[in-house]
Amino acid sequence: MDVGISLPTTSRRAWDPGLAHVARAAEQEGAASLWVNDHLAMVADPASPYPYRADGAIAWDPSAPQLEALVALAQAAAVTERVRIGTAVLVLPQRNPVELAKATASLDVLSGGRLRLGVGAGWLAEEMHALGHSFAGRGRRMEECVRVLRACWCGRPDRFEGEQVSLPDGLLMFPRPVREAGVPILVGGMSKPALRRAALLGDGWLAVADADAVDSAELGAAVGLLEAERSAHGRSGRAERVLKINCPAGADATRCAEATVAAAAAGFDEVILDVSWERLDDASDLLRAALDAASGVRTASGGTR
Repeated sequence: MDVGISLPTTSRRAWDPGLAHVARAAEQEGAASLWVNDHLAMVADPASPYPYRADGAIAWDPSAPQLEALVALAQAAAVTERVRIGTAVLVLPQRNPVELAKATASLDVLSGGRLRLGVGAGWLAEEMHALGHSFAGRGRRMEECVRVLRACWCGRPDRFEGEQVSLPDGLLMFPRPVREAGVPILVGGMSKPALRRAALLGDGWLAVADADAVDSAELGAAVGLLEAERSAHGRSGRAERVLKINCPAGADATRCAEATVAAAAAGFDEVILDVSWERLDDASDLLRAALDAASGVRTASGGTR
């Protein structure tokens, strides 16, 4: 069981003490991975319901500055050596997949093969419309974008004619990512379509839950469905399983540790602590508690988890 942590891309901590300082400190503390979320634009009063809260309201200030995800990861990669980096999640349907293939391959090469790309269909219609894409068709576009990414990461993609994206003959896309199969893609979300896409298109699944609502039985059942769906479609190997745990300001370290243990019991390989970063000491305490819990899981399993 590995433990990662979100970086403060929407917090004043991105400037004070700075994202680079936080990334180095998290690596030194023992984090296995560093993650960023993604919005290219926000709106003052979203009409779109936020899917991860019962009341549909966002839990942050939409006017807060937000660093672009891949730019933030580039700085994190530059100041660290071991820790992996990733998006949790990048809103794939509103990105140009050819441009994204180039950016992610470049970042993977410069980071020494440390990048994982968590992707999601998005929830903010106003943002997607501002970027020129249909919100209603985002699921189909996301699936097409995954195929384009994988094709481009081969370096010499075959001709491709999709619903919205076309690749001509003779296209060259170098450098390739460090790993032969390309950058690992983790499909994010808790809906049935998200789980289906994770099984059919992804290298893994990136789930999300609040720290006080991690239900190991419920998550374990979802993991079972994921693997059954993969098997039914002839996909070999085991999907990577990552759980992002929402840890709001004032979150209890013991609760985060318990959530980490519950995630392991459900069959997850890694947790991401999505912390507020309002107080640096609090974020550090949450990370240490989760790391201790993960260490206990590994010891109890004889080093197999």
